[in-house]
Amino acid sequence: MARFHLLLTVFLAALLCVVALESELPQRVSARLGLWPEIMHPQRDVDAVAADLQRLYPTQHADIVMLGDSLTAEADWRELLPGRDVVNRGVAGQTAAEILARVDDVRRLRPRVVIVMAGINDLTIGQSPVQVAATYAALVDSLAAPETTILVQPVIHVAHDRGAMGLPRFWRNRRNDKIAALNDRIRAMAAERRLRFLDVNATLAPTGELSDEMTIDGTHLRANAYLLWAEAVESAIQGIPSGQRDGRTTTRVKSGRT
Repeated sequence: MARFHLLLTVFLAALLCVVALESELPQRVSARLGLWPEIMHPQRDVDAVAADLQRLYPTQHADIVMLGDSLTAEADWRELLPGRDVVNRGVAGQTAAEILARVDDVRRLRPRVVIVMAGINDLTIGQSPVQVAATYAALVDSLAAPETTILVQPVIHVAHDRGAMGLPRFWRNRRNDKIAALNDRIRAMAAERRLRFLDVNATLAPTGELSDEMTIDGTHLRANAYLLWAEAVESAIQGIPSGQRDGRTTTRVKSGRT
């Protein structure tokens, strides 16, 4: 009988731990008490040099701007979108709020198209999907201009956590249920503003999580994933006028992709 009680106690304790983690009780209590901030708010490696350079680059105009965090920053979009006048304005580690703070660096380029993605780092530091969606909406609104088409992208799903009994999933807040909830709000925001929505998850993570073939670490993408992403972008921007509307004939830049 004593052994049964011990097993029952262990089972109930494990069950309570699972429930607490799923409800994020330890994180919320620790945050309220100010405990373990390095665990509650994981260190982000923000590429401050890239952000500074983007303010200093001499480029005065770009037809297409790729705007986002490390997922955007890691690719050479000129190579991925051959024949397109495109610049990369991704900065690794940045939240949507930090991307919002450098919108002026994007607007001065007078882009025809801005393709934006943000939010995964916001979730990492513990913001809720509601909070992140509100910042994303402010970012999109700040990019609005008569000559600019905004292409809204959702947050790319992460891989299923297979390590440490799933604990990193909870402590790092990179959870596909949260990402899905955020993406529902991003999609609704784009529809409300009548903006184009490019669902890259339909290409990269159709099952709701990244496969091992698509990701190097559960979050960041492999080279073949970028090729698929670029194809989705190319399809989405087909037919969007390219070139300045300044009284001259509007041209359309054709891709060099075969």
